[in-house]
Amino acid sequence: MKTYFLFFLILILTGCSQKNPIEKALETKSDECWCYYTNCDSYFTYFKFKDDQLSYRYNRDENGKFTDKPEDRYMAGDPEKWSVSEDSILTWRDFSYDIVSFNEKVIILSYPTKEKPYLNYIFLIKEKENDLKKYPNDYEEKRLYNPEKYKSYK
Repeated sequence: MKTYFLFFLILILTGCSQKNPIEKALETKSDECWCYYTNCDSYFTYFKFKDDQLSYRYNRDENGKFTDKPEDRYMAGDPEKWSVSEDSILTWRDFSYDIVSFNEKVIILSYPTKEKPYLNYIFLIKEKENDLKKYPNDYEEKRLYNPEKYKSYK
């Protein structure tokens, strides 16, 4: 009877400690960051989401390495809490975002606005240090850089 109780207790404890898939996808390795991208921004911001439920802001140095040194010394780079609910809501930076889609490389968030179109999107795109993007519109111009991948069906 004691062994069944112990087995059941261990099963409950391991089940409760598991992270949901979105939390696992958000966490980064040492050479990775999430590039925070919207079609309204003209600069890159990088974040690491760590196991301690805090996100840390990063920049790239001149060699393409991620650094936690702020570009603007007057702008605080304090870690910010984050969490993901069971119904796919990311609470981060004192705001709640709907997680529209996610995988290991891209997370799409949406949030309401007061102006048309009443909904905006944030794209978190996982980048490695050795894969340097130069401009935010590098993501938008993927079609221009790789036209052979976009065949027309006529």
